[in-house]
Amino acid sequence: MQVVLSQPLRPQAILFSDFLMALFQALDAEGVRFCVLRNYQGFPASNIGNDIDLLISPSDLPRVIRVIRSIKGICVVGYAERHCVASVFLEGISQDRDSRALQIDFDLCLTWKGLPYLLTDAVLEAAIPRQAGNLSFLVPSPVHEAISSLLASLLVGGWLKEKYFPQVQRTFDSDRSEVVAALKPLFGQKLSTRLVNAVIEGNRRKLLGCVRPLRIALLLRSLWHRPLHSVLAIVRHYAGEFAFRHSSRSRETVFILASDGEGKSNIAEALMPGLQAVAAMVEKRPLWPRLPVARRSLESTPGIDCHAPSPTGSSVSMVEAVLWTVNEWLSQFAEKRNFTLIIRESYYPDLLINPQSCRYGGSKWFARLVGKFIPSPVLWILLDPADEGLPSRNTERPGGNTYRQREAYRAFVMTRKNHVILNASQPVAELTEEAYAAIIETLARRADRQLRKRFQ
Repeated sequence: MQVVLSQPLRPQAILFSDFLMALFQALDAEGVRFCVLRNYQGFPASNIGNDIDLLISPSDLPRVIRVIRSIKGICVVGYAERHCVASVFLEGISQDRDSRALQIDFDLCLTWKGLPYLLTDAVLEAAIPRQAGNLSFLVPSPVHEAISSLLASLLVGGWLKEKYFPQVQRTFDSDRSEVVAALKPLFGQKLSTRLVNAVIEGNRRKLLGCVRPLRIALLLRSLWHRPLHSVLAIVRHYAGEFAFRHSSRSRETVFILASDGEGKSNIAEALMPGLQAVAAMVEKRPLWPRLPVARRSLESTPGIDCHAPSPTGSSVSMVEAVLWTVNEWLSQFAEKRNFTLIIRESYYPDLLINPQSCRYGGSKWFARLVGKFIPSPVLWILLDPADEGLPSRNTERPGGNTYRQREAYRAFVMTRKNHVILNASQPVAELTEEAYAAIIETLARRADRQLRKRFQ
């Protein structure tokens, strides 16, 4: 069925400050304990981070999602949940000129491999109030904020995030004894002192040298004090990570087609700035079924146009189509860390309708067979020129008559469950806005079904 745009093409996004006020007040009204972990210095006017990190108790997550969905003027376009964090992607919030989307990470625990390096309840109980204009909220104590900002990258990722290091260094220096006391139960006196001294000295080499001892100490002490609980936590962590990273549930793909082969790249490029916060990772990928060896050979040959209509042999083309299909399925299960949106400018209809645009020289029946095994995107967008615009274009193509090709693309797309056909003759800005609205509408519907199933 065709996607029907229920939202205005140019919706009025609410201000970031208004959203923060509505969110924090609603969370307080629901009795949810939370604190803003970091990057709150620009509140309420601006967000100096890429997202917002809120620490909450895992038991409060259903209420938090209910609050998010109740805020007027925004919609949830993506949701990804792991054992330690639930990421919500919202659209309709004005942060800057290009973006109307925002990511909020609700941290459920502060852990490495399922083992806590700071207890959620301890951080929430020690949180202190902060006033920013008319906005009131809680932030971690300076010691807890410094420890979480350091260990979130050092312990978990094995690297040092320089953005937070100056503030961490000042806190470790001014509150040295409190920091050591907070670290001691999980890492021991000696190692905690070594870590704090390395931070105060600004010795990056010593800091990175603490990564392995910190992990070993946390593992051994957790197993010693709570053996069964720690083992179960580690098992849950790895099971959850495997299921999350090697499934297709947090990956959405949109395909942009054009019957005349033009304009896809321009629209995809124009969409990218506005879509950047719609997912944790937004990528634009061309999709040409070419073997890497063949592609390199063409690209390295002087005077050869890589996109010129010069089909390969039948056998090679069919092998490429099979490898393309296999690669598409493997990419569905490739390692991922959060909700991902992929915009692609071509797809297998090109093999059926205009095979020479992909340099496909195989049989059409084989291309149709391959197409039945390729994963479907969540949305098809066809850029279709207006009838009055066709005479000004080339009426003949190597693949056949322009009108027949156009009708073939329309016939194919209209058999897809979720599709939208846009007038490619209108100005790029208007066409981009329509494509953006169609993508947002599709993602919002899928996210709504996901949240209803998860929190019903």
